[in-house]
Amino acid sequence: MLELSAEKLEAIQSMTAFDDVFITTFFDRETVEFLLRLILKKPELSVRDITFEQVLDDPVSKGVRLDIRAIDETGNWLNIEFQIDPKRVHGRRLRYYHSRMDVQMLEKGQTYGDLADACVIFICRGDPIGKGKPMYCYQIKDQDNEVLDNGQLTLVLNADYPESWEFKELMDDLKSASARDMHYDVLKKRMQSVKEKEDGLMANNQIVESYINRQVEERVEERVDEEKTSIVLNMLKDDMPEEKIIRWAGVTPEFIENVRAALR
Repeated sequence: MLELSAEKLEAIQSMTAFDDVFITTFFDRETVEFLLRLILKKPELSVRDITFEQVLDDPVSKGVRLDIRAIDETGNWLNIEFQIDPKRVHGRRLRYYHSRMDVQMLEKGQTYGDLADACVIFICRGDPIGKGKPMYCYQIKDQDNEVLDNGQLTLVLNADYPESWEFKELMDDLKSASARDMHYDVLKKRMQSVKEKEDGLMANNQIVESYINRQVEERVEERVDEEKTSIVLNMLKDDMPEEKIIRWAGVTPEFIENVRAALR
């Protein structure tokens, strides 16, 4: 029987679907298909290919790392992202994720009509849009409210929405660290398999070590962000130009806008 330290046992017991290193452990074809079928209301959806933590990049542009990328039986691309900090989810990030996926789909010589449908789903701990809704659905529409047939769909779900709604139990399951607290059998059995069985995937020391190291890194990043936020806050209060704030504080325009929003 594998001997684990108290620290590692505690780390294992605290992991949920929102922890980066646990995503690749907890999810498999069955759980991904279950999630997509439920959220997209497509009970017959079948996934032919799944990748985890896939990086989409090229030498001259910013890359993105997709938590879960699935391709269904018709070739459509489906991306599921888990986001703990809702402030990091906004319209331009969603737009960029779609763009990186589109670039990967087409090879030279193909036509625009060869583009498959693409769906980006962000499941967030909190409400990134700020309208107090449990879910947001985005498609491009014209002035007559007709949807543009471009094959793009974007969904943003608030896993912390407190009231009862369609996916409340699903969100609670994804936030749960224990199979005992889960509602859906597919997710419950998978959690039992990876956490409770002696030969479960969580017995992999490398995964546990990565999780513990990631926690340390996140705590350091949080402290750095808090210090930068305080600095930028004071600069904004002094009406310092944004160009100087970027240069002196070493932050992005997006970071400044988030701090500025907190002042409103």
